[in-house]
Amino acid sequence: MTPQPDEQFRTRFEFRRELGKGGMGEVYLAYDAFSQREVAIKLANLKLLEDPEVGARAKKMWLNETRLAGKLHHPHIVEIYESGATDEFGYLVMEYVPGGTLRQHTAPDKLLAVEDVIEVIYKVCNALDYASKLGLLHRDIKPANVLMADRDIVKVTDFGTCYLTNAEETQVFDVGTLPFMPPEHFKKRPPTIQSDIYAVGVMAYQLLTGALPFNANSFQAMIYQKLNEDFVPLETRRKDIPGELRFAVHRAIHRDPEIRYASWSSLCDDLALALPQVSRPREVVFESARFGMLRTLPFFSGFTDAQLWETIRISRWTDRPEAETVFEEGSAGDTIYIIAKGDVVVTRAGTTLNRLGPGECFGEIAYLDEESHVRSATVKARSPLVLIEIDADSLRQGTEGLQAAFMNAFMRLMVKRIKHADRRLLDVLGGSS
Repeated sequence: MTPQPDEQFRTRFEFRRELGKGGMGEVYLAYDAFSQREVAIKLANLKLLEDPEVGARAKKMWLNETRLAGKLHHPHIVEIYESGATDEFGYLVMEYVPGGTLRQHTAPDKLLAVEDVIEVIYKVCNALDYASKLGLLHRDIKPANVLMADRDIVKVTDFGTCYLTNAEETQVFDVGTLPFMPPEHFKKRPPTIQSDIYAVGVMAYQLLTGALPFNANSFQAMIYQKLNEDFVPLETRRKDIPGELRFAVHRAIHRDPEIRYASWSSLCDDLALALPQVSRPREVVFESARFGMLRTLPFFSGFTDAQLWETIRISRWTDRPEAETVFEEGSAGDTIYIIAKGDVVVTRAGTTLNRLGPGECFGEIAYLDEESHVRSATVKARSPLVLIEIDADSLRQGTEGLQAAFMNAFMRLMVKRIKHADRRLLDVLGGSS
């Protein structure tokens, strides 16, 4: 982080109000004149990072967050746009999520509906599954670290305590919030995915009941109960919780990490069973299903997990009936299309040029040629379609890695089409001889 003059920083950002305080500093709502959007800015006191007692630990946590800037792209994780420093403080510029944290829904008189809790937890699991595949364990999951604007917008924040599973440098171990720490933490065992699963289970328990799983009245008593006693069953605190949900939460907070869920997907599967089919959390189920579908399509064969999630974030998925015209020759448009299901026919002046199926793309010229917004051919559905639609401008605003992945995919398609055109030309020449 290269320090910049304070005046330059304050000229760029218009600070509007304080959003919260923490051990590292304050978080503010601000307007970024460069990107022309509202952002959340976390300021860290540089003097704290040099403190002889807590400085090393604080610095490690701050570095954890700064190195994640621009690297976590998931619909349910707060994005860190950039990090930097002035002469006074270090700062993180982050996505602003209005609405507050889940902490407001842990009071007995402000609990969410059971189905809403399931949907929230499902999304948090989805986010942490993504993070774990990047080698990250959060280690401080709790209601105060999950932002919620409404039922659809749920985002995990504060990766300052995260544990890098593949890192070689020394890491901070004594982190977390006591009620959400797993029993094995107090036996000095290294964190695992089961550590985060335990914390999510405790959070689900609190969101459902307004209480914690143990009745301890001191830190020492809570640690003892975690290590030696059983938690209070959910049904003791609330009678209307579905049996499938009780099972999922109880398993997630089991004292023995070997009995807890082995993966986020298995926990999500059990959470989904707790809702009737008509009420299942459609958005996150679809997100997971879409991720799986992208993995099967040849177009996305060179994409990383992070790039697939970013693709989902900037795309629309639409259904088109058989025989519908997607666009006509001569019409204006700047949308790129990738076929998820079904097939289309491409024609120009009534002549068939090509037939395309799942995993193939059309309309990419909208991205490759910024000057051209006119379609050079007509594309029509030959069967019911599921199309992945991406606006060219949205792709241009994506990360460099995502744009490079799309360019590679476009190049592979162009090579394939050139070979197809060569074969057609040879067929024509052979037929005329």
